Amino acid sequence: MAPTLGYWELRGLGHAIRLLLHYKEVEFENKMYTDPQEWFGNDKLNLGLKWPNLPYYIDGDVKITETSAIFAHLGRKHGLDGSTEQAKMNNDMAYSAALFHRIQFLRVVYDDNYDEKKDELVAGLDDKVAQFSKELGDQDWFGGSELVYADFCVYDLLDIWNQFKPGCVEKHDNLKAFMARFAALPTLQKFMNSDKSMKNGPFNGPNAHWGAAKWGAK
Repeated sequence: MAPTLGYWELRGLGHAIRLLLHYKEVEFENKMYTDPQEWFGNDKLNLGLKWPNLPYYIDGDVKITETSAIFAHLGRKHGLDGSTEQAKMNNDMAYSAALFHRIQFLRVVYDDNYDEKKDELVAGLDDKVAQFSKELGDQDWFGGSELVYADFCVYDLLDIWNQFKPGCVEKHDNLKAFMARFAALPTLQKFMNSDKSMKNGPFNGPNAHWGAAKWGAK
């Protein structure tokens, strides 16, 4: 039986996992929820999950929730957690940074005072992007010479930032090359060029003030 990745029908904190699975050509059920009752009233209670939450990943007896735990599992399973100690450390740091900034971004776009906080977010974005450019340097990937699972998270984050503030990534040649290199990965191209890639969103849930899904009412 094919594994199942469960998450909302949006990019959020689950889409980078989808990218990794497509890259590794894993045949999986992409379970996407649009009805909160289906998750909260049924599956959350009945799938046998520890720490029940979205996203979840089920592969036979393996049942995992939480974005970081799923990435750690898939990274080990598919050899994307770094083949050397340095690559592992690079992966851990880049992944942690990407997740931190993604959550900080989410806090603003879901905030009831979004209109007041948006300008501060926009103003500070260039420095955040510059930090990723500095850390990437002249390497191909954030693991160094090898692709690691952090690259999937960083790609997703930078793409979202670049759509929120167009041009903020392209001004850095190394990040622009990184984005192009990632999108051109042979096993990812078909998915990236399909309407399933959610390239233009939705990025966030229906209550967000930017990039919101339209399947729920605010």
